[in-house]
Amino acid sequence: MSIPEPAVTPAEMQAWAAIFETSNTVQYAADRELRGSVGLSLAQFEILARIGEGPGSARRMTDIADELTVSRSGLTYQIGQLEQRGLVERRPAAGDERSVMAHLTPAGRDCLTKGVPGYVRLVRGMLFDRISAEDLATVTRILGSVRTELKTQPKRSTFRRTRGPGGSATTPTRS
Repeated sequence: MSIPEPAVTPAEMQAWAAIFETSNTVQYAADRELRGSVGLSLAQFEILARIGEGPGSARRMTDIADELTVSRSGLTYQIGQLEQRGLVERRPAAGDERSVMAHLTPAGRDCLTKGVPGYVRLVRGMLFDRISAEDLATVTRILGSVRTELKTQPKRSTFRRTRGPGGSATTPTRS
């Protein structure tokens, strides 16, 4: 089987594999850690953390979706799960009736406080303790630049999925 052009070089493939596999390994371990310590998935914990970082421990839901590069519907589902557990509340945004704010509850703040130490310990042990400060600065500079450039692309939260023949999901289209 031939690989269609443009093919990646062996060095590019090694770099991609290192980024992909490292990210997946750390995320999987963090997900297990958080499910065990606070009963939340990594995705749910990251949502709580983003809300907790906002002014007054509140964030506009579309802003959270854009930051975490998740769909609005996916975020709405996760917020619903967190709301059922009493960790967040949804309220209309002041001055913008179309926007919804997610507010961290005291129980949500307690959950973050309980989960952060193990999460940080895990990420530090699996990643940061294994690379030098110089390499960390280089990785941050390079991937930070790529991330900044990618953030200029249309936000995932603005796409809606379409259904193809037989009801299968196809490439997202702009809404």
